Amino acid sequence: MGIIDLLLVSIRQVSRLRRRYRSAVIGTALGTAGLITVMTVGDSVEENLGRNLGILGSATTVKATIDYSYFRHNDIEDVRKLPGVLDASPAVFHDVRLVSHGKKVKYGARLAGVEANIFRVVYLPLAEGRPLTRDDAEKRSAVCVIGDEVRKALFDPGESPIGQSVNILGISFRVVGVLAQPEDPLFGQTILLPITLGRSQIPDMFPIRKLYIIPKNWYMTGDVHKRVSALLTGRQPKYGQSITYDEDRIEVMKKTVDTFKFFLYTAIGVTLVLGGLGVTNVMLALVKERTTEIGLRKAVGATQGAIVTQFLCESLMVSLMSCVVGIIAGGFLVEIIATAMIKGKVAYGMLFQSIVLSVIIGIFVGVVSGVLPARTAGRLDPVVAMRFE
Repeated sequence: MGIIDLLLVSIRQVSRLRRRYRSAVIGTALGTAGLITVMTVGDSVEENLGRNLGILGSATTVKATIDYSYFRHNDIEDVRKLPGVLDASPAVFHDVRLVSHGKKVKYGARLAGVEANIFRVVYLPLAEGRPLTRDDAEKRSAVCVIGDEVRKALFDPGESPIGQSVNILGISFRVVGVLAQPEDPLFGQTILLPITLGRSQIPDMFPIRKLYIIPKNWYMTGDVHKRVSALLTGRQPKYGQSITYDEDRIEVMKKTVDTFKFFLYTAIGVTLVLGGLGVTNVMLALVKERTTEIGLRKAVGATQGAIVTQFLCESLMVSLMSCVVGIIAGGFLVEIIATAMIKGKVAYGMLFQSIVLSVIIGIFVGVVSGVLPARTAGRLDPVVAMRFE
């Protein structure tokens, strides 16, 4: 029997017995759909975690500090080009003795000259107003975002600082935003202003000694830390240099997510195994029902290999049919979850990889499920099989 004939016979046989295979097909299809959904949506969620600092705070941020030198423009650009780096934001800091608003004075505050992307790289939630923008930096606008502690010292309870002015080192800054309680309490005492204005008009704010880096994916934080360290250590003096990230929090998150994934993939694996066992049980029953047919085929010259191949092909057809159903269901689930729940785009590259993996697993399950029934059918004695009733 040729390959085409074998495939056609297998398809007809599976189609004729589709009700017998229904539960096995449903189980394997559910496992396939779950695998595709978890792989694709999980990859999208992990990709977004590095950008959604509201979930992890600043745990993913790599902080590079240097005391006895400063970061040059090419250092910052080269860091941004490193594999795994989503963005990098330089900052300049300067402590001032007092900040005033009308008759109210706050003694001791920290100025931070920052780029607009600092709000993307470091977790700095706003209580009201807006963040600094690129336009503010390009125009060197005298605007600022103040910390919560600064607001309490300079403004009355219930009074909105937005649009009002604060005086810093003789320069009048218009308040455009107010930080909520940030993760780093130092930012509560900080006034954020455009880095271009700070470096050009305020003494001691020109050298860039602080750099914040965020990875594309929180799993990459450790690798990004190593790459940034290797790059900057080769250019800057090691003494007085510090490149850190919150390794403990990342490890806790990794263990939590990995544990959840383990149980999730285990459940999917069990579903696939149960689906495969269902195929095996159905085919073992069919071998018994088709004993006379098998004996007749052997009597007219069919070899043991031909019988084994036919049953393996039928098992493979059942598994591939389950894969097709699972792929269609998984594709719909991924689209629904991506658009309605996580509000993001489908990672089609990962979707394709998950489909390929599902087909490979489907072939494996089909072959393994059919081995026992195929061997049982192939070993039947033709004389005994012809006499079976």
